[in-house]
Amino acid sequence: MTKGMCDPVGATAKQPAFIIFSDLSKIGPSLNELRKRGLAVLAISQRQGSAMVQRGIELLGTPGHPFAALAEVSLRDATDLSGIADQASRWAQEYDVHGVLVNAEVYVDAGQVVSDMLGLPGPGWRASKVCRNKLLQRRYLRQWSPTSVLVTAPSEGFGGRERAAQLAKEYDGPFPVAVKPLDRESSIGVRVVEDVPALVDVVAALDPGSRLLVEERVKGREYNVDTLISNGKPIVTLLTQKGTNEDSTEYFVELIHTTPPDNLDERETELIVQAQLGVVGRLAFENGYAHSEYRITDDGRVVLMEIAARAPGDGCLHLFHLSTGRPIEPVIIDIALGLPTEYPPVFQRRGRQVYFEHTPGILRDVQVDGLEGITPRWLADTTGIWPELAAVDADAPATVHEVFVIKPRGFELECITESSNRAVTAIFDVPIDGDIGAEEARVRKAVTIETEPTVG
Repeated sequence: MTKGMCDPVGATAKQPAFIIFSDLSKIGPSLNELRKRGLAVLAISQRQGSAMVQRGIELLGTPGHPFAALAEVSLRDATDLSGIADQASRWAQEYDVHGVLVNAEVYVDAGQVVSDMLGLPGPGWRASKVCRNKLLQRRYLRQWSPTSVLVTAPSEGFGGRERAAQLAKEYDGPFPVAVKPLDRESSIGVRVVEDVPALVDVVAALDPGSRLLVEERVKGREYNVDTLISNGKPIVTLLTQKGTNEDSTEYFVELIHTTPPDNLDERETELIVQAQLGVVGRLAFENGYAHSEYRITDDGRVVLMEIAARAPGDGCLHLFHLSTGRPIEPVIIDIALGLPTEYPPVFQRRGRQVYFEHTPGILRDVQVDGLEGITPRWLADTTGIWPELAAVDADAPATVHEVFVIKPRGFELECITESSNRAVTAIFDVPIDGDIGAEEARVRKAVTIETEPTVG
């Protein structure tokens, strides 16, 4: 039935609109693109979160701020599924909603409910549910996954190490292992455990009834693998090389992203892409963004680390824009609107984002010396939003685009054990045949993070 054909004669046409689930700090590029298309932007975001999230909430309703372009904002916890569904239903009565997009991991379930309720494109139920559950990923996608077992703490607690030791024995694979709490997002709580006694310690420390995924620690080069899917058909798959702090710590926090990778040959690239297409097919992905992480071992084994039904975080979308000369947000929005689209993966430059290590303590200042035209942008103290970046010509010299500070002055910085501990990042690029490593060394030398020891 044609939309609107049953409207009463003379009724005022509803304003076309689009619902986006996103941290306010990451909404900028999508917000601008949606406004260009004449769509009222209806945002659902968290009530609280990082320093950037809190700053964004403070600035809602500020004249002249990018958030002033938001038609309506509803601050709701992701667990409030009934409230979110009701809000979306009321918006659908007031507006002509054309699409739904999820940019934040915690809202994947809610976004699928809303898109299905309103009859709009979405990832699909299987993709949404499996992507939100680490254990389901291992069971549905066993062909591509490491060996793993689920450990569940007794509801009454342990009261001794004997029961913890029994549970730890449920994993009979090789060591070291990676342990992943099932009740946390992103890399929070993920760490390496070297042997059985250490695993027993981790299990014994579980809260009553909590669950832990214990799995084979796969060593190898790691990549983000991003596939855009429209009407069940993958239209492009893009790879980003990853670097974490796993070599110097027991954690897996992402500190470096490089697009396109500079450490893969064609055969390895094809192996990873074929694994990703197999995973996307197994999950019956319908529409949207499949964001996966894989490792490839020295003997060519491709192993799925995890998959999400939303776009990547950090500056990964910026890197696609800088390296191809074409932003990817319009394509993501096309898919959400059910429009035909494409994104040719033609790389003109190589982009990299780095997060800097810091000395724990009170953040006092960030200095940049020797990068012409670059001064630190204190996002958490100013706009609270990641801005768009402008791509340069393919043959332009090495270019540093920004140095961002995403924690406010006076914030107490901790050791980087999870992504929320990161404070300062830089984004830069070079010609496709340029030396990205040399440019990284130049950037790292130029940036100084000043902290003051915490009293006591």
